[in-house]
Amino acid sequence: MIAYEDILDSSGMEPFREERRQRYYRKALAFCRTEFPGRFYDVSDANGLAFVQTAYRAGGSIGLRSERDHLKFLIAAVHWGADFGTDPRLGHRLAACGWLNAAGRAHIYLPLPPLLRAVDHWHAEVRPEGPDWLAAIKAADASAGLTGAQALQVADAIWPAGTRQMPQTSWPALAAIVDADRGRRMLDGTALVLHTLLLLRFGHRYADDPTLAALGTALHTTNGRPDRTTTLRNAALAVPPLSQEGAWPRT
Repeated sequence: MIAYEDILDSSGMEPFREERRQRYYRKALAFCRTEFPGRFYDVSDANGLAFVQTAYRAGGSIGLRSERDHLKFLIAAVHWGADFGTDPRLGHRLAACGWLNAAGRAHIYLPLPPLLRAVDHWHAEVRPEGPDWLAAIKAADASAGLTGAQALQVADAIWPAGTRQMPQTSWPALAAIVDADRGRRMLDGTALVLHTLLLLRFGHRYADDPTLAALGTALHTTNGRPDRTTTLRNAALAVPPLSQEGAWPRT
């Protein structure tokens, strides 16, 4: 008999495995609501579960199997985005803290302290909930015709803390993402810089994050660029801290 807490994705009948996954999803959502009440207080069960499931799939893609390791991964996912492993700014962190081997697969034993130290170090440097972030949003103002690389440079000048932790090798990949979004989402000028700042803060897929639905809605608004920029800025300023204390769980 396999213990419930041992292997979440254990071999066996698919209905049994699915029931185990659903139980984990509910437990993970309850964990998020308890440890990150600021972010998850107003999030519906459907959107919260969608976030948890996305993080679960991302963890599974690198080889995570136990419920305990998926919850560890979820802590980082709440801070960095459920798909942070594919983010040019953050993907290297899983390797740096000893979670991934040279082939990009998870080690059998995944220590929590190094990952939490990585999150803690990122918080100390970036201070995402602090006045620097608010000032950056309010100060975003740029002319039309910016390329992705130029928008990233403007964002760096406005909010250097947002790029301080990013490897130099990540800049071209991130600039390419901004360039693609410029055409795909019809962004330019201040809106493009604001989008870049949000990308630096919440991850390159922030518009698809179920816990940041207001940001996605604002980004998809098409009733004029000035209105969209204002709506997007207001939605960003309304995002609550991850927890009531602005901290994060240590255990």
